[in-house]
Amino acid sequence: MKKEVDEYTHYILRTLATLLRLIVYTLIFLAAVFGLKIIFQYLSPFIIALLISFLIKPISKIFTSMKLGKGISVAISLLLVYGALFALLTLGLSKGISELNYLTSTLPLYSDAIYKYITDLSRQAQNIYIQLPPEVTTYAIETAKSLLDKMGVLLTNTAKYAVNTLYSLPKLGILFIITSVASFFFAKDSDKIEDFIYRQFTPNWRSKLSSLKKNLLSSLVGFLKAQLILLTMTFMESLIGLNIIGVKYALIISIFVSLVDILPVLGTGSVYVPWAIVSIIIGKYRLGISLLVLYAVIIVIRYMVEPKVVGQQLGIHPLISLISMYVGAKVMGPIGVILGPTIAVTIKATQNVGILPKFK
Repeated sequence: MKKEVDEYTHYILRTLATLLRLIVYTLIFLAAVFGLKIIFQYLSPFIIALLISFLIKPISKIFTSMKLGKGISVAISLLLVYGALFALLTLGLSKGISELNYLTSTLPLYSDAIYKYITDLSRQAQNIYIQLPPEVTTYAIETAKSLLDKMGVLLTNTAKYAVNTLYSLPKLGILFIITSVASFFFAKDSDKIEDFIYRQFTPNWRSKLSSLKKNLLSSLVGFLKAQLILLTMTFMESLIGLNIIGVKYALIISIFVSLVDILPVLGTGSVYVPWAIVSIIIGKYRLGISLLVLYAVIIVIRYMVEPKVVGQQLGIHPLISLISMYVGAKVMGPIGVILGPTIAVTIKATQNVGILPKFK
C-alpha cells in the first residue's frame, strides 16, 4: 500500500514539475515574442542587414577565393544581390505597367458590361421596391446609406495610405542606405564580431554558443525548405486549378500567385478574390465562382499542411508550430507567422545545447 502511495506521489510531483516547466517556457516564448516586437521596431534595419550578411557570405567566399580582398568581395556580393533584386523589381513593375495598359485598353468593354449589369439590377430593385412593405424599404435605404458611407471611408483611408506612402519614400531611402552600409560591415567584419562575442564568455559557454549557432543555421535552412515546399504546393494547385477552369496564361499567373503567397500581408487572396469579384460583376459567373472555389481549396490545404511542413523542417511538433504561428500573428501581425516559429525553434535549440533544460 505504501509503495503504491509513493508511486502515486512521485507521479503527481513529476506531472506538476512538467506543467511548471511548460508554463515557464510558455512565459519565455511570450516574453521573446513581445521583446522581439519591440527590438524589431527600433533595430529592424540592422536585423535585416544581419540576415543579408548571412545570405551573401557564400557568394563573398567565392570572390575571396579569387584572391580578392574581403571588403571588395563583400561589396561585389552586395552589388550582385541588390542588382538582382532591382532587376526583379524592374521586371515586376514593367509587367505591371504593361498589364495596366492592357486593362486600360479593355476597360471600356468592362465598364459597358458593369453599366448594363447595374442598370438591370436597378430595374429589378425598383420592381421589388414597389412591392415591399414600408419597414423593409426604410431598412434597405438605411443599409444602402451605411454601405455608401463605409465605401467613402474606405476610399478616404486608401487615399491617405497612398499619400503616407509617398511621404515615407525619403524615410525608406534612408533605411535602405543604413541597411546597406550595416550589411557591408556585418559581412566584412563577421569574424571580428563573432570573436568579440565569444571572448565575453567562458570556454564552456563558447562551446554552447557555437553549437547554438549551428542549430539555428540548420533551422534557417529548414525554414527556407519549408517555404519552398509551400510555394511549390501553391504553384501546383494554382496551375492545375486554372487549367481545369480554362484560364489563359495559367503558368504565368500561377508563378505570380505563388510568389505573392510568400508575402504574409498579401497571400493568394489578394489575387483570387478581386479577380473573382470583378468576374462576377461583369457577368462571368462561372469563372468568378470557380476562382473562389480554387482559392478556398488552396487556403484549406495550406492551413492543414503548413504547420506539419514547418514543424518537420524545423524539428518541432506541428502543434507547437501551429501555436507559435498563431501567437506570433496575434502579437506581431502577419510577420509573426514567420517569427513565432523562429522563436520556438530558438528555444528548442537552447535546450539542445544545454542552455535551457530539456523536457523529460
